[in-house]
Amino acid sequence: MYHLIQTEVNVHSPLLASGLVSIKILKQNVLTNAPSAATKILIFLVFVAATLTLLFVFKDNLSLDAAKLSASTALSFVENNRLEGMLIFMAFYFAICSLPMPFVSVPTMIAGFLFGNIDGLLIVSFMSALGGTCLFLITRYLCSDWIQKKFADKFTSLKKATSTDSFMVALSMRLVPGMPFSFPAILLGLSKISTLKFYASTQLGLLTILFVYVNAGRSLSEINAVQDIFSPQLIISMLLLAIVPLTFGFISKKKKMLFD
Repeated sequence: MYHLIQTEVNVHSPLLASGLVSIKILKQNVLTNAPSAATKILIFLVFVAATLTLLFVFKDNLSLDAAKLSASTALSFVENNRLEGMLIFMAFYFAICSLPMPFVSVPTMIAGFLFGNIDGLLIVSFMSALGGTCLFLITRYLCSDWIQKKFADKFTSLKKATSTDSFMVALSMRLVPGMPFSFPAILLGLSKISTLKFYASTQLGLLTILFVYVNAGRSLSEINAVQDIFSPQLIISMLLLAIVPLTFGFISKKKKMLFD
C-alpha cells in the first residue's frame, strides 16, 4: 500500500509542480500588468473632470428652484409607489455621494420632502456613508501612494493626527458646518485611517447636518435659498459640536501621557 501511494505521488509530482509554476507565472503577470501610479492618477483626474463636467452641464437642474419643480413631480410617483421611489432615490443619492461633489444639501432636502423625517434621514444617512466610503476607497486606491511619495512633507500633520486619533479627527471634519461633502473623503483617503473608522465617523458625524436638511425639506416650498436654513445660533452650536471630539481626544491623549 505504501509503495502504491508513493508511486501515485511520483506520477502526479510533475503535474503538481507544473500547476505551482503556472500559479507563480500568473501572479507575476498580474503584478506586472497592474496599473502604474501615473495611470491611476490619470484615471482619478478623468473621474474628477467628468464630475465637474456633469455639474456644469446640469447646473440649472441642480438649483433649488429646479429641485422644487422636480420634487413636486416625484412626490406623486412616491405616493403611489413608495418602495420603488425609495429604491430609486437611494441609488441616485448613493451615486452623487460617490462622486467628488462639493455639496449635497439640495438632494438631502428633497429626501425630507419626499419621505419625511424618519425615512428621509435613514436613506441619506446610510447612502451618504456608503457613497462617501466609496469615494474614500477610490481616492486611496488611485492616488494615495503617489501623492504621499510626491508630497510627503505636506502630509506630515495629517499622518500625525490620523495615526493617534484618526476617528476623532474624521468625526470633527464631518461635524463642521459648510464643509464640502467630498473633501473629508478625498483628504482622509490619503491618510492611514481604516475604512471602518472612516465609515463610522461619516455615519455618525453627518447625522446632525443631515437632519437639519431633511427637516428643512418638509417646508421645501417656503425655502428660497439653502442659507435660509442656518441661523447664527445653529452655526455656532454646530461648530462647538465639531470641537468636542478633538477636545475629548486631546484630553485622553494627555491623560495617557500622564499615567505612562
